[in-house]
Amino acid sequence: MPEKDHAHPRRHLDGEYPKNPRAAYVELGVTSPFSFLRGASDAVDLVRTAHALGYDALGIADLNTMAGVVRLHAEALKANLRPVIGCRIRLVSGEEFLAYPRDRAAYGRLCRLLSKGKMNDADGKWQLKGACDITLADLAAHAEGAHLILVPEDGALKRLKDMARRLPTLRHIAASYLYRGDDRARINRLDRLAKAHGLSILATNDVHYHAPDRRPLQDVMTCIREKTTIRKAGFLLHANAERHLKSPAEMCRLFADWPHAIAATRDLADACDFDLRQLAYHYPHETIPEGWAAQDYLVKLTWEGAGKRYPKGIPAKVSATLEKELAMIAKKKLPQYFLTIHDVVNYARGQGILCQGRGSAANSAVC
Repeated sequence: MPEKDHAHPRRHLDGEYPKNPRAAYVELGVTSPFSFLRGASDAVDLVRTAHALGYDALGIADLNTMAGVVRLHAEALKANLRPVIGCRIRLVSGEEFLAYPRDRAAYGRLCRLLSKGKMNDADGKWQLKGACDITLADLAAHAEGAHLILVPEDGALKRLKDMARRLPTLRHIAASYLYRGDDRARINRLDRLAKAHGLSILATNDVHYHAPDRRPLQDVMTCIREKTTIRKAGFLLHANAERHLKSPAEMCRLFADWPHAIAATRDLADACDFDLRQLAYHYPHETIPEGWAAQDYLVKLTWEGAGKRYPKGIPAKVSATLEKELAMIAKKKLPQYFLTIHDVVNYARGQGILCQGRGSAANSAVC
């Protein structure tokens, strides 16, 4: 064994973070390190910086994954920011979309879409590790309830009419002011194109890091991903260090000629009601007879079982233990868990299948 543990403890926010007032702009184009070898700032840096800049909400959209949402969600809540949960979807044909689920059902559909892309390739064969093959047809089949934002590339814009027809939830084209020299002309062109197809532009800074001084790390990550060197990378690298979190005020200044692009970010964020805390396990209701509450039925079964176990009378010590455990089960809202396990055990015994308790069940009077 090594003399020292070289594992780095996970970083967390600490301290007090007062709630920021409602901002006019919400950044929805954030990439975290869970976009492998792309995002150069973790959830702690992103959230801390967002709070300092005056954000009250922050989106996350990692490439073909929801893996980064848990950490950003946890850190955002500590800082009194509302996390807006989403992902960035890249199709096998090259088009990219930011996708934000409106509710839990839409989140589930997006997760199934990502799982499908990671399990099978476009030909239905087993997928290579790390790859994710999603077609336009796949996205269309899973896009209900998800707000889609097209990330504009020349190829994607040529197919905009077809995509707008096949994706009813596509409402926006992403627009970024990145000091490339052609920003005003490019954004005006996107604005005209969006309006021609019944869409609107949505402002984003295509965030890859929390502050400009993180750009060198992002360049190194790009070189690792592309298997090249800084000297040879050329146009594979971003042209400048502008892809960082900018304040809502700065984004409003940059998009002063396109206020509807700023308003679109706020409207979309407000329309997303999904929260990771909604992902509680839902137990089957078939284990509870009609007219019974789960806790009441568990209490009934427990005392009936105790009566069979102690036909000459339940000892006072056992009764006290049962009362204590049942109270704890009610407090933790776990009666349906016990009823589900009871149903599984009964089925196993009825089929002659070996079934035995394990772990803390050996110390539980209710079990």
